Amino acid sequence: MRLEYDERGQGPAICLVHAGVFSAWFSPMFDEPALDGFRVIRPVRPGYGRSGPPAETASLRAHAEQCAELLGELGTGGAYWVGHSSSCCIGLQLALDHPELVEGLILFETAKPSGPIREANAGTYVAPAMTAAGNGDVSRAFDIFLRGVGGEHYRSALLRRLGEAGLTEAEDEAAYFFADELPAIAAWQFGEAEAARVTKPTLLVDGARSRPWFAENMAQLAAWLPDSTSVTLEGCDHLAPLTHPAELAEVTAAFVRRDRPAVAPRTG
Repeated sequence: MRLEYDERGQGPAICLVHAGVFSAWFSPMFDEPALDGFRVIRPVRPGYGRSGPPAETASLRAHAEQCAELLGELGTGGAYWVGHSSSCCIGLQLALDHPELVEGLILFETAKPSGPIREANAGTYVAPAMTAAGNGDVSRAFDIFLRGVGGEHYRSALLRRLGEAGLTEAEDEAAYFFADELPAIAAWQFGEAEAARVTKPTLLVDGARSRPWFAENMAQLAAWLPDSTSVTLEGCDHLAPLTHPAELAEVTAAFVRRDRPAVAPRTG
């Protein structure tokens, strides 16, 4: 399997693993000055970018195994996993299957576990997006899904950070997400029993302006995980890796250095 990745710096390893839909989510964060002094790795998962396509529909566990192989090839030892949406799930699976490769987890708005709020709203964006993709209209599926999880401003956010070419590439990559990864997310099982086995220190991050089901998901993980801290980034939503990469880099660096996060903790 050919796996594309970017790498810079020396020091404790931080692995920025992109969410679904497209691979450039963490491109802005990769170069943030707050991550200077670390070995920063940004893999492109199978099915995206110039990485090889999976031989068949890949489970989230299979994605975790591919990342494990990359970290092994790079000789990182334990790395800090920075995840976003579906890649949070992949990081949790890696922590279960290869705890020796995970020094800690920084998870921004995990896609699962899903609660009542998300389930009540999923029909407004997941099902229509899947229908559009099934009819061959990936561009429409892309628009429906990102409006659903990110908001009406998603397109301007992508254009500002990635440009016209980056937006086009993101739409092209989305075909894999709808055909393979979204069903894999639905099939992934993770509950209280699995969470109890994730003993690595974990920072749970969400945005104050995000859809309410992301806060619901993070609160559930906070209740389950044995060693977690929760923080909320003011002014941010699910697009924060693109719109607020500096803030995410700062809380990541603080967590890796074991400093207290420089943001207000979640209340209520």
